[in-house]
Amino acid sequence: MLESLGGGFLALLTVGGILAMLLGLVWGTIGSALPGVSGPQAMALLLPLTFVMDVETALMLLAGVWVGANYGGSIPAILIRTPGTASSAAAVIDGNALARQGKAGKALGVSLVCGSIGGFISIVVLIALVVPLGELALSFASPEIFAMTIFGLTVIATVAGRSVAKGIAAALFGLLLTTVGLDQIAGSPRFTLGRPELLGGFEIIAVLIGFFAVAEMLYQIAHPHQISATIDRSVTTKLPTLRELLGLWRSTLIGSLVGIVVGIAGAGGAVSSFVAYAEAKRWSKHPEMFGKGSMEGVAAPETANNSDQGGALVPALTLGIPSSASAAIILAALILQGVQPGPTLITERSDIVFTFFAALLVTNVLMIPVGMAILRLCMAMVSVSAPLLTSGVLVLSLTGTYSLNRNPVDVLVAVGFGLIGYAMKTYGFSPAAAVLGLVLGYIMEGELRRSMIMSLGSPDIFLSRPIAAVILVLAALVLMRPLISRGLRAARPGRSSTSTKVHSQ
Repeated sequence: MLESLGGGFLALLTVGGILAMLLGLVWGTIGSALPGVSGPQAMALLLPLTFVMDVETALMLLAGVWVGANYGGSIPAILIRTPGTASSAAAVIDGNALARQGKAGKALGVSLVCGSIGGFISIVVLIALVVPLGELALSFASPEIFAMTIFGLTVIATVAGRSVAKGIAAALFGLLLTTVGLDQIAGSPRFTLGRPELLGGFEIIAVLIGFFAVAEMLYQIAHPHQISATIDRSVTTKLPTLRELLGLWRSTLIGSLVGIVVGIAGAGGAVSSFVAYAEAKRWSKHPEMFGKGSMEGVAAPETANNSDQGGALVPALTLGIPSSASAAIILAALILQGVQPGPTLITERSDIVFTFFAALLVTNVLMIPVGMAILRLCMAMVSVSAPLLTSGVLVLSLTGTYSLNRNPVDVLVAVGFGLIGYAMKTYGFSPAAAVLGLVLGYIMEGELRRSMIMSLGSPDIFLSRPIAAVILVLAALVLMRPLISRGLRAARPGRSSTSTKVHSQ
């Protein structure tokens, strides 16, 4: 493992690799600092650039964007009480309270350093877990992999949005999109409407840009918001002292653990940040300071926000099942480079995987000087007018989409899915769940068809194989969890009222 990781670090030591990581960090930080532009959207906008790169350099670029986005979203959250990303919302509570006390620089410094520590720890845990899990995953055949995709899809659908039914519907819509194009086994065209442009299916980058970038900008145009807060231009990042960091060890540890566990479960950075905030308050020696400007209240959610990335990559790299939108984009980038994600990725393309690990470790370290250097630029971008922001992102999105194949149809696909994504967002459906369904769909269909060939068309193969059967049962329990919880809540008052009646008699 150490030898492979050393080879990954050597692969980074090129001019192209270093520039890719720095470009990713800068764009990820600036992009996610813009209100309404999340980390996955920032990653999707740079996907067209990966077409002219080798797979290692493309992963270095995306690693930088992912790491940078985790910090960038916290800048407007702390300075103007407007989180740049959903996962930075928890930083608003104490981060903005510190800013109102004239300690914005210190809050930004805690966010930057503790977030980088959390990200670094999570990647170390990822490296320790991914190889043994990858070896275990090699024992999986097509039925087990299909069952895992079902499990991953149900987990994602149930945590994507407030309505489980809408989450499932969005994920199924993503699966439906994968049926367009040539049949994976037979090679016959499906649902192409006679259009040769659709023989290869929908261009996945165009769909991602449409769902993440175009849809969000259309939503902001339809629901304009004005930032009334004034930014203090004298703010600079002030790194916490060693003594302050030692005082934050408990909240940093809590954030790291929560982020890794929640990331593996696929609940997302927003969930991990708020859970870490609540746990840090419970275990703090000064819980009364939370909400009034506690550095612990900044350290815990920001650490969880960054450590979520390592957890999210565990199922993505070992089983090819993304548990977050950002992880789905990483898998999409691999697919576009001709690399098939799944259980064999670790053994067959360990060079790519360990180069990606090395890039994540290095970018988490580089994030500290880069974050300090570009703070002023981020502040200028935060205050950009909403019309200029939306028009600029739309132009960048559509230009990048056209540059993929220089095909106007790709632009139409991006606009079309942007409109669909806007409608989904308006009516409470999750575009992220649809994207995850789209990425998982290609894996799911192939493994289902191969399983049916193995069993000569009998679905009993999924129940006769113990691992596949257990995974499917777990998926069913995940789907029924809301009903079970509702039934338990309904049963409690009944039991208490019955006991009350018996006691009174």
